[in-house]
Amino acid sequence: MKTNSILEKSKSYLKELTIVIAGVLIALFISNQKENNQLREYHIATIETINNEVKANYFQLKRVIGKHKRLIDSINKYSSENITLTELIKEKGGGVQIATLTQSGLEFYKKNQIFSIDLKMMSRLILMESISKYIDSKMDKFSSFYAPNRFLNSEESKKLVILYLKNILNSEIQLMHTYEDFIDKYVEDEHNEKKNAPQ
Repeated sequence: MKTNSILEKSKSYLKELTIVIAGVLIALFISNQKENNQLREYHIATIETINNEVKANYFQLKRVIGKHKRLIDSINKYSSENITLTELIKEKGGGVQIATLTQSGLEFYKKNQIFSIDLKMMSRLILMESISKYIDSKMDKFSSFYAPNRFLNSEESKKLVILYLKNILNSEIQLMHTYEDFIDKYVEDEHNEKKNAPQ
């Protein structure tokens, strides 16, 4: 009798334990699924942010490059005239432009879990960021030259301004091509994937 009672209690205990373990496992599974869904949504939102940011940066940079090319042409055209650098750059050339490029997408992307990071994409984003910083550095050098010399009207000072601007322009064009490559590789692929996805 005692053996049967102990056996029944053991069976009852095992049933309760099985139910509790099953409940815990189900709760863990649901929690894990929810976390995975949140990570997936975060990753998708990050990629969308990056793509929108790169496209916006690209179009803004393209406009700035056009303005800088026109500015260099204007300086070349009026370099022999008795006009100060300020008059030449601001009045004749339309001024020096600074593209306000955003890089927040890269920071979001770095926070993704390591298994969801595309290392080629990451390296392209880092390249964009470094070229952008290089442009800022070149712009600072130009400003350091321009500020104390803005009232000069010599042909030599105008040639130096052209050299500074061409140096900036080269990096801007390099960055624009980097944006174009990224858009061709990632933004167009994403667009085609969405277009061809089953509804």
